[in-house]
Amino acid sequence: MVNSPIGQAGEASSATEPSTLVGNSTREIAPAGQTIVASWDSSLQRMGYRGWRANPERMAWTILIAAFVIFCFLAVSVPLAIRWYLLYSVERVPARIDVLAGTGTALVFSVGAREPAGVENTRPIQKGDTIRSGDARVILSIEEPSEPEGVLSTVQLYSQTELTVRKANRPRFSLSREPYRIELELHNGRVRVLNLQPLRRALAVRVYTPQGVVDLTTGSFSIEVSREETQVTARSGEAIAHSGGAAVTVRPGQRTILQEAVPPLEPLPAAQNLLVNGNFEKGLTSAWQVGTYQQLPTVAPATVEVVEVGGRKAVYFSRSAEEGVHTEAWIEQALNKDVLDFEQLSIRLDVRLIHQSLPGGGYLSSEFPVMVRLNYTDVYGKQLEWVHGFYYRDPDPNSNWPIINGEKIPPHIWYPYESPNLIELLRDTRPARLNSIRIYASGWNYQSMVSEIGIIAR
Repeated sequence: MVNSPIGQAGEASSATEPSTLVGNSTREIAPAGQTIVASWDSSLQRMGYRGWRANPERMAWTILIAAFVIFCFLAVSVPLAIRWYLLYSVERVPARIDVLAGTGTALVFSVGAREPAGVENTRPIQKGDTIRSGDARVILSIEEPSEPEGVLSTVQLYSQTELTVRKANRPRFSLSREPYRIELELHNGRVRVLNLQPLRRALAVRVYTPQGVVDLTTGSFSIEVSREETQVTARSGEAIAHSGGAAVTVRPGQRTILQEAVPPLEPLPAAQNLLVNGNFEKGLTSAWQVGTYQQLPTVAPATVEVVEVGGRKAVYFSRSAEEGVHTEAWIEQALNKDVLDFEQLSIRLDVRLIHQSLPGGGYLSSEFPVMVRLNYTDVYGKQLEWVHGFYYRDPDPNSNWPIINGEKIPPHIWYPYESPNLIELLRDTRPARLNSIRIYASGWNYQSMVSEIGIIAR
């Protein structure tokens, strides 16, 4: 059989390149990979590019420039990120509450907890915890062991007060210049805030209320929240109150009122303080008399001196000698103030108990490590006394020693005390004239402090 030229051409074509017959002609078909590459190169050429195969130098420069940009970015961002972490990274400072004995049970609402926890003595506080005092008197302590006093701020919650601890932080590294930051939210009720002066760094305390925001410096402050308003009073230090897009500075002896969406009132005079030099800025030679007493003249007496603690002055009562011997140390101020025209009268002071060797108030409940004795003349012309003591060490239950006119408080922390309204408390023997006030320590051996003493009359 004779091979046709067409057949031979077909066999030769199938042996080399694939082809297809279109009409009376054939078209070669490239392998699949070559077709994709050719299509990609032609697409790049149509877009104005020659393709990375045609110009590898351009691709190399592109990679080098991209690598350089990434290097520069990392060279700048990584040190900045490390610097930010060193300067602004924070950690939580410990906090706790102490419920004063015999005042009731406080409730703590923790984040994620189904039910509140009842507290009758002490409990650690975490970020986001809400404290509801109820009928109890509660002390919130924000602690910092690295500071000499061990405490940054003390907050006393009066009855029917609700407070949330939003934040209590310190910088993680000593390299940071950031302050200690404490943020609280007072929902309702009344608190006394006592901020000490740290040595290592500044302290920034912010209190949120339904009507505004209050920034506090080192000092002592009272904040009271109701449905309509917030009242801010500065006993020492300065407070900056914000509301309605405006702010006012409240200085010692002043107060202001915040209302929602309304600028704060201009500072108003706080209640009148009948005591002179209650902050001891002028020492003890101005307005105060100092004295000591010991049961036996041969034993060592106690000492009284003014010291600086947490950025403010305090009177320090101290004795460390023979046990079992009664001693006293006091400061006293003559008052001679007529109080018939006043409707409210209260005594305020900050107390710190460090040591007491005689438990409770002794067997007669008359020897506390800190006592307040107000001498007054009532409306009938009779001279009387109002006495209040502070202790932290309980007497032996078997001793049957009574506690009369005494109050147990936590040791080692500053306790802001404010008496009830004495005009109402002593209504049966209403004070007409205040004669003198004595602050003293009594017992065997003791170490105690008082500061920011005031007799507030309205």
